[in-house]
Amino acid sequence: MPAVRHLLLRAFAVATLASVAVPLADAPAGAATNITDRVRANENIELAGDATITLGEGEEIVYGGVISGVGTLTITGRGKLTVTADSDFQIPESRRRQRLEILGEQNHPYATVRDPDPPAVTVEQGATLQYGDGTGGTIGRIGHYPYDYPNFAWNALNHRVDGTLIVAVAGPSYHPGILSGGGVLKQPRFIWDGVELAGDHPFSGTIVDGTFAKASSREQYRTSLPNAKFVNYGTFQVDTPHDYDTVLGFDVWSREWGNDINFYGAPDGSRVIMSGVYSWSDQGTETDPRLSDPGLNWRPVPKNINKRGVNIQGAIVQWGDGTHNRFFLPGTRDTIYINLYSRRARGHLIFDYNGPVTLGAPISGGVFHDTMAAVAVGDVTVAGTPGNDVTFADQQNYDGTTTIERKAKLRLGTGKPGQDSWLITGTAGSRIVDNGKLVVHNAKRAVELSKISGTGSFQQAGPAPVRFTGDVTYTGRTTVSGGKLVLAGGSLASSSGVRLTKPRATLDIGRAGDQTVKNLSGVAGSAVRLGDSTLTVKSTKDTTFGGAAQGAGGLVKAGTARLTYSGTSNARGPWEVAAGTLVLKHAKLAGDLVVDTALGVSGRVAVGGDVTLRQTSTLQAGTDSHLEVAGDVTLTGAKLSVGHEPGAALPQEIPIITSRGKITGTFAGLDQSDRVDVGGTAYEITYTDRRVLLSTAEPTAAAAENGTVERPSAPWMVYLAIGLATAALAVVAYVVARRRRRTPPPDVADRS
Repeated sequence: MPAVRHLLLRAFAVATLASVAVPLADAPAGAATNITDRVRANENIELAGDATITLGEGEEIVYGGVISGVGTLTITGRGKLTVTADSDFQIPESRRRQRLEILGEQNHPYATVRDPDPPAVTVEQGATLQYGDGTGGTIGRIGHYPYDYPNFAWNALNHRVDGTLIVAVAGPSYHPGILSGGGVLKQPRFIWDGVELAGDHPFSGTIVDGTFAKASSREQYRTSLPNAKFVNYGTFQVDTPHDYDTVLGFDVWSREWGNDINFYGAPDGSRVIMSGVYSWSDQGTETDPRLSDPGLNWRPVPKNINKRGVNIQGAIVQWGDGTHNRFFLPGTRDTIYINLYSRRARGHLIFDYNGPVTLGAPISGGVFHDTMAAVAVGDVTVAGTPGNDVTFADQQNYDGTTTIERKAKLRLGTGKPGQDSWLITGTAGSRIVDNGKLVVHNAKRAVELSKISGTGSFQQAGPAPVRFTGDVTYTGRTTVSGGKLVLAGGSLASSSGVRLTKPRATLDIGRAGDQTVKNLSGVAGSAVRLGDSTLTVKSTKDTTFGGAAQGAGGLVKAGTARLTYSGTSNARGPWEVAAGTLVLKHAKLAGDLVVDTALGVSGRVAVGGDVTLRQTSTLQAGTDSHLEVAGDVTLTGAKLSVGHEPGAALPQEIPIITSRGKITGTFAGLDQSDRVDVGGTAYEITYTDRRVLLSTAEPTAAAAENGTVERPSAPWMVYLAIGLATAALAVVAYVVARRRRRTPPPDVADRS
């Protein structure tokens, strides 16, 4: 039957089109007939062309007659006309060109109007036209309904409103046709059912929703209002047909307590997109609403008159269109509420902005203001628009999936007291798909997270701890820039690496058992708490860790890349270099150290336990290296490589290893007193029970300014120089003695 209905609707649409196969231009308008006096006299009027009603300054006319015939109606002047009976007429045939078109899927059709007719009713600036007497009566409309479209009466009499049109009739919602102009369409308070805004409206004025207004409708019609303003006193309902996104770009202004927006939708991916702001208004008029202080959206005021609410009932609702970061619903749980329901499908809320925005209230599932009375049934997505940076600044109470798309960021908490946030975990549907970046920045509230997947990253930024309780498979980087990240279940093995970027940043794996991370880096003052567990660092790139390792557990260096450790480890468990290179740079280890591959030592390094260098390993030392071991050292044919920085001074001795225990074994190919070349200088290796030492045969000089090293003279040259000097002194003594013998004493000289 739905398929038959769909075919009949399409056949009707084609038949309608055939009757106006060639759109006709507007016929030249003749002089309009002024019917003001007949309206004042309450006469029934049959139009025979264009008609005008001119209202005097401040004049109010209540018209109970009926208008029929063919023509148009223009209300002008500075007064008000109230219509209290239903009227029905048509525009001249020469101006009829619009057709109702059936769109959508076979089982889910919806209607729209193509090539709209020119306005049948015009309310000029300064004039007011009211349908209904305002008491809740069910008559007083002007409309013509030629389309046999089920479940909805589409008015073919389009309205241009540059003044004010007031729809004050009860009963079925009123449809004004296609709305144009720049005036005011107003639906008063406490009169149901309101207005239906079916169609694509060029209207650039203000819609004032006093009780009820509806845009788009599943399996009925679509709505677009790209240029309008919207003021809400009552309930604004937005639906969307199948296979169509309803996009409403206007701001919504709240004028008093009790108004809300209700979202419905088709469960096929069609969205309702709200790209404006739902704000309170405490200044201006209905046509020019304003807010004196944006902060008033965030602060309670007397009688809660600034409170606004949203109910998402099985719809896919998107806030923002990715072109700005004016957040749709600014406020806290004291000034706004968000209820997310399941209705034929799960509710879904999407945030799509190109800059930072803050949600200051829970997404929950209660009834109206009592939003926390139940858990919300639905999902939340942060869209992958570059720059989309969404902060949740309050508890989140929905049971479904939180998706962070690529290039987007979700923050839980602002880091300020009273603005912490957290998600529901542990339910069947609660999970996080992180393809962007997830940041937790809570000041006091500890957060538990589980079921985190995706290609994105995670950052713990706040002082309050974060606990991962299981099923953590995201592949991006893990950063701890503040507080503590605790693994209470699951692992970080899928993460591309762990960075501890600030002092006191802590990774605690003590409750999760042995763990593996791909890469580890950290600054001085950070820490890894091992508990009784072993942390395996499977390095895929060179990293440096300058923090502390604590607990009874140990560390295994795996992976082919280099890990440089420059901190102090109080962990009592062993450190093992199973693959790649571990460089200890001015570091301290409390436990044993076992090396299967490569160990680099830079500066003074202390090991509190035993050191075993296996046959497959290499000790990479420098001229400033000194490995001090509190326990025993076992050298089982490990290789020794001693590097030297070109141009640097060469010391006379290089204390490779000292031990308080004993040293057994030798390095590969280096027996006692063998030579080791260091920077072109021959050093002799010496093994004792407690020391491995490299020393030169002669003292070395400091490097010259040109970077060369002056070598000392060989011993035989020293001996030759001493012999020559001694011989020279003997010759000088002999000559002096001879001269003294040849010279007569002074008294002899005098006698001669």
